[in-house]
Amino acid sequence: MVNAVYDHIFAIIIVGIIFVSAVVALPAMSLINIRAVDQQQLRNIALNVFNALLLDTGEPANWGSFLDFQMNDPRIKRFGLASAEDSAFYVLDPDKVQRLVVGNPLNYCDYNKVRELLKLQDYGFRLRIIPPFNVSFLSHSVDNKILNYKARVSYLDGRPIPNAKCNATVVYTKDQNYFYINQSGPVETDAMGICEDNIPLKVQPDYYTVVLRVTVADVATLVVISGQTIKNTIARINIVYNTIVLSSWKDPPNYNAGPGESSENVWIFDIVAFGSDGSVRKLFEDHTKGTGNKFNSGKGPFIRWYRDFPGLHDFEPVVLIFNFWAEPENSTKPGRQQVLISMAYPDILGTSIFNYGGIPESSGSSVTVQRSVIISGMTYIAELTLWKESHGI
Repeated sequence: MVNAVYDHIFAIIIVGIIFVSAVVALPAMSLINIRAVDQQQLRNIALNVFNALLLDTGEPANWGSFLDFQMNDPRIKRFGLASAEDSAFYVLDPDKVQRLVVGNPLNYCDYNKVRELLKLQDYGFRLRIIPPFNVSFLSHSVDNKILNYKARVSYLDGRPIPNAKCNATVVYTKDQNYFYINQSGPVETDAMGICEDNIPLKVQPDYYTVVLRVTVADVATLVVISGQTIKNTIARINIVYNTIVLSSWKDPPNYNAGPGESSENVWIFDIVAFGSDGSVRKLFEDHTKGTGNKFNSGKGPFIRWYRDFPGLHDFEPVVLIFNFWAEPENSTKPGRQQVLISMAYPDILGTSIFNYGGIPESSGSSVTVQRSVIISGMTYIAELTLWKESHGI
């Protein structure tokens, strides 16, 4: 009898424990399920937004190529970054991507305006464009008309990439001569991801630039290094379809300006473009110091010089190199040369990481989606992060 009583008590305790556990666990399980559903809904929205960004040309289809683009341009009825000239999926128009560069002197897309066009008033997003792998120069120097460089190629996580093919192009100047150009390679990276080469030059240069094109499994990227570290105080450089546009920095310091001198004369001597396929094209040569190649830096972020170069867009330029000559007005001081390197579409192409959009809220959930895209003939990784905002706009 006593054992039977104990058995009943024990059974009641076990049933009570199971009941209490179920009461506690079921709400937690329901909350987990609700969160899982919310996360999946957020992911579905992110995929839809990602496809809208990468597959839609927008309306009008050439909105990125407006030379008179406005920050909240009323002509844009629908937003998308896809190229209207290429039928392949995930090929982006570099002119449109360039409109995401905050601070672009030719104006850029307002983040809230883009959210409105994408119908994302209650959501925030951040778009990143990432190079497929890393390339960095370890050293470079010129001695007795021989340029030596050493570079390292690695995956984004830092692991070295062996057997990558490296082709180098050297653009250099001596005195006021036109650009000299020498090409070398390919050389392959070793087990540590290191490549190096010695390139004979025609003269001992005053200035030189090395453009290194690295290919890994048919995917290429470019990295650029200069023999001199020069702060760009002369011009901001943009491409809009076939047009190269130079605009001045706000209140730039004058080159070699002496007491009482307030301005400078600047001429464009040479322009060289590098295509995504490794080809080199001389766009401009004029050392006459005439009105056609004169660029006045002036004051304020205004257009100072522009010129159309037929076929430039189809050439798919990735890097531009300019050779400027600057002389102070009303001065006996000698002029000075300045070679400027510019990625053809600033802050997008090359090996830097490009970001556009907001900052995820730390207290909320977010989802991230990725895929490969093509910009100006080169492969990049596009990454979209989307999150639900606590307060709508």
